[in-house]
Amino acid sequence: MLRQGLMKKHILRCFAVLMLLFVGQVSAVPTDDIAQMLKGQEDAWNRGDLDAYMQGYWKSEQLRFVSNGKFRYGWDETLAAYKKNYPNKEALGELKFTIKEIKMLSNYAAMVVGRWDLKRQKDAPTGVFTLLVEKIDDRWVITMDHSSD
Repeated sequence: MLRQGLMKKHILRCFAVLMLLFVGQVSAVPTDDIAQMLKGQEDAWNRGDLDAYMQGYWKSEQLRFVSNGKFRYGWDETLAAYKKNYPNKEALGELKFTIKEIKMLSNYAAMVVGRWDLKRQKDAPTGVFTLLVEKIDDRWVITMDHSSD
Protein backbone atom coordinates (compact mmCIF):
# COMPACT_ATOMS: atom_id res chain seq x y z
CA MET A 1 0.00 0.00 0.00
CA LEU A 2 2.80 2.42 0.91
CA ARG A 3 4.62 1.48 -2.28
CA GLN A 4 1.49 2.19 -4.35
CA GLY A 5 1.12 5.64 -2.71
CA LEU A 6 4.74 6.52 -3.49
CA MET A 7 4.25 5.40 -7.08
CA LYS A 8 1.21 7.65 -7.49
CA LYS A 9 3.13 10.64 -6.06
CA HIS A 10 6.00 9.95 -8.45
CA ILE A 11 3.66 9.75 -11.44
CA LEU A 12 1.94 13.00 -10.42
CA ARG A 13 5.29 14.77 -10.07
CA CYS A 14 6.42 13.57 -13.49
CA PHE A 15 3.13 14.69 -15.00
CA ALA A 16 3.46 18.13 -13.37
CA VAL A 17 7.02 18.55 -14.66
CA LEU A 18 5.96 17.53 -18.18
CA MET A 19 3.07 20.01 -18.10
CA LEU A 20 5.39 22.82 -17.00
CA LEU A 21 7.81 21.99 -19.80
CA PHE A 22 5.00 21.88 -22.36
CA VAL A 23 3.44 25.17 -21.22
CA GLY A 24 6.86 26.85 -21.15
CA GLN A 25 7.49 25.93 -24.78
CA VAL A 26 4.05 26.86 -26.08
CA SER A 27 3.59 30.26 -24.45
CA ALA A 28 6.47 32.50 -25.43
CA VAL A 29 6.65 35.88 -23.74
CA PRO A 30 5.41 38.51 -26.24
CA THR A 31 8.07 41.04 -25.21
CA ASP A 32 10.79 38.50 -26.05
CA ASP A 33 9.21 37.89 -29.47
CA ILE A 34 9.07 41.63 -30.14
CA ALA A 35 12.69 42.14 -29.06
CA GLN A 36 13.71 39.23 -31.31
CA MET A 37 11.89 40.80 -34.29
CA LEU A 38 13.78 44.06 -33.72
CA LYS A 39 17.07 42.15 -33.40
CA GLY A 40 16.29 40.54 -36.77
CA GLN A 41 15.82 44.01 -38.26
CA GLU A 42 19.11 45.19 -36.77
CA ASP A 43 20.92 42.15 -38.21
CA ALA A 44 19.36 42.65 -41.67
CA TRP A 45 20.35 46.33 -41.70
CA ASN A 46 23.91 45.47 -40.74
CA ARG A 47 24.08 42.94 -43.61
CA GLY A 48 22.94 45.72 -45.96
CA ASP A 49 19.64 43.93 -46.69
CA LEU A 50 16.85 46.53 -46.58
CA ASP A 51 14.31 44.09 -48.03
CA ALA A 52 14.87 41.75 -45.07
CA TYR A 53 14.89 44.73 -42.67
CA MET A 54 11.43 45.70 -43.93
CA GLN A 55 10.03 42.28 -42.95
CA GLY A 56 9.70 43.72 -39.45
CA TYR A 57 7.11 46.15 -40.78
CA TRP A 58 3.48 45.40 -41.59
CA LYS A 59 3.31 44.85 -45.34
CA SER A 60 0.24 47.04 -45.80
CA GLU A 61 -0.74 50.40 -47.20
CA GLN A 62 -1.98 51.14 -43.67
CA LEU A 63 1.58 51.18 -42.29
CA ARG A 64 2.40 54.64 -40.87
CA PHE A 65 5.94 56.07 -40.66
CA VAL A 66 6.76 59.51 -39.25
CA SER A 67 10.29 60.90 -39.43
CA ASN A 68 12.08 64.18 -40.19
CA GLY A 69 8.78 66.06 -40.26
CA LYS A 70 7.35 63.78 -42.95
CA PHE A 71 4.47 61.33 -42.91
CA ARG A 72 4.77 58.19 -45.01
CA TYR A 73 1.91 55.83 -45.69
CA GLY A 74 2.36 52.25 -46.78
CA TRP A 75 5.03 49.59 -46.86
CA ASP A 76 6.15 50.28 -50.45
CA GLU A 77 6.60 54.02 -49.84
CA THR A 78 8.55 53.30 -46.65
CA LEU A 79 10.87 50.83 -48.41
CA ALA A 80 11.42 53.30 -51.28
CA ALA A 81 12.35 56.04 -48.78
CA TYR A 82 14.82 53.74 -47.02
CA LYS A 83 16.44 52.78 -50.34
CA LYS A 84 16.66 56.44 -51.40
CA ASN A 85 18.15 57.63 -48.09
CA TYR A 86 20.46 54.63 -47.61
CA PRO A 87 21.61 53.67 -51.13
CA ASN A 88 24.66 51.60 -50.12
CA LYS A 89 26.43 49.86 -47.23
CA GLU A 90 28.46 52.99 -46.44
CA ALA A 91 25.26 55.02 -45.96
CA LEU A 92 23.67 52.22 -43.91
CA GLY A 93 26.59 51.95 -41.52
CA GLU A 94 26.20 49.80 -38.42
CA LEU A 95 22.83 50.00 -36.63
CA LYS A 96 22.25 49.41 -32.93
CA PHE A 97 18.81 49.47 -31.31
CA THR A 98 18.54 49.99 -27.56
CA ILE A 99 15.09 49.12 -26.27
CA LYS A 100 14.14 51.24 -23.26
CA GLU A 101 10.63 49.86 -22.76
CA ILE A 102 8.17 47.43 -24.24
CA LYS A 103 4.71 48.13 -22.86
CA MET A 104 2.06 45.56 -23.67
CA LEU A 105 -1.21 47.33 -24.53
CA SER A 106 -3.12 44.07 -25.04
CA ASN A 107 -2.36 40.48 -26.03
CA TYR A 108 -1.98 41.71 -29.62
CA ALA A 109 -0.41 45.17 -29.33
CA ALA A 110 2.60 46.80 -27.69
CA MET A 111 4.34 50.15 -27.59
CA VAL A 112 8.13 50.06 -27.91
CA VAL A 113 10.30 53.01 -26.94
CA GLY A 114 13.98 53.05 -27.65
CA ARG A 115 17.07 54.58 -29.19
CA TRP A 116 18.78 53.95 -32.51
CA ASP A 117 22.46 54.58 -33.17
CA LEU A 118 24.29 54.46 -36.50
CA LYS A 119 28.05 54.24 -36.80
CA ARG A 120 29.39 55.32 -40.17
CA GLN A 121 32.82 56.40 -41.38
CA LYS A 122 31.82 60.05 -41.69
CA ASP A 123 29.37 60.43 -38.78
CA ALA A 124 27.41 58.75 -36.01
CA PRO A 125 23.76 59.87 -36.09
CA THR A 126 21.53 58.86 -33.22
CA GLY A 127 17.89 59.26 -32.31
CA VAL A 128 14.84 57.84 -30.61
CA PHE A 129 11.81 55.88 -31.72
CA THR A 130 8.33 54.96 -30.60
CA LEU A 131 6.74 51.97 -32.32
CA LEU A 132 3.30 50.49 -32.30
CA VAL A 133 3.83 46.76 -32.75
CA GLU A 134 0.88 44.46 -33.40
CA LYS A 135 0.45 40.72 -33.77
CA ILE A 136 -1.01 40.21 -37.24
CA ASP A 137 -1.28 36.80 -38.91
CA ASP A 138 0.59 35.29 -35.94
CA ARG A 139 3.61 37.62 -36.38
CA TRP A 140 4.69 40.71 -34.47
CA VAL A 141 5.08 43.59 -36.94
CA ILE A 142 5.56 47.35 -36.69
CA THR A 143 2.36 49.11 -37.77
CA MET A 144 3.41 52.64 -36.81
CA ASP A 145 6.92 54.06 -36.46
CA HIS A 146 7.80 57.54 -35.19
CA SER A 147 11.55 58.01 -35.33
CA SER A 148 13.51 61.20 -34.84
CA ASP A 149 17.09 62.35 -34.41
